[in-house]
Amino acid sequence: MVTPRFKKLKKVLVKLCVIKIGRPATPEAKTLAHLYLQRMKPFTALESLEVKDAWKPEPGFLVTLEEKGKSLSSQTLAKQLQKWIDDPGLKRLNFVIGGPYGLPAELTAQSNFSWSLSAATLPSDLAWVLACEQLYRAFTLLKGMPYHHA
Repeated sequence: MVTPRFKKLKKVLVKLCVIKIGRPATPEAKTLAHLYLQRMKPFTALESLEVKDAWKPEPGFLVTLEEKGKSLSSQTLAKQLQKWIDDPGLKRLNFVIGGPYGLPAELTAQSNFSWSLSAATLPSDLAWVLACEQLYRAFTLLKGMPYHHA
């Protein structure tokens, strides 16, 4: 009998939506973000949006990426993501990355969770790529895949 190397790759029922406010400044940033978004598709229903400032999120749990948000290690993010996924009341997780001028105040006021990638101020395109990579890493941690080297 062959033992599976990784935990069964079962798609989660929560739809994950990654929203980037503002147009990417470089095609390279878009390429990198989409690379990690594509890698996440085996794990979850996924939607990726690039929108203008005037945008109202679809109903769901709203995670805003903000400099003053909660800093999470990769392992802690994976555990937090698992909690959100396991919540039967959640059907959609919206992760919103602001544009060059950050997030609109009305959007941060609606946030259910504020996540910080760094205490430093990051360019919005870099924050978008990092958020996508960290979400992908969280899924690989949850599935026991060897992507994360701790």
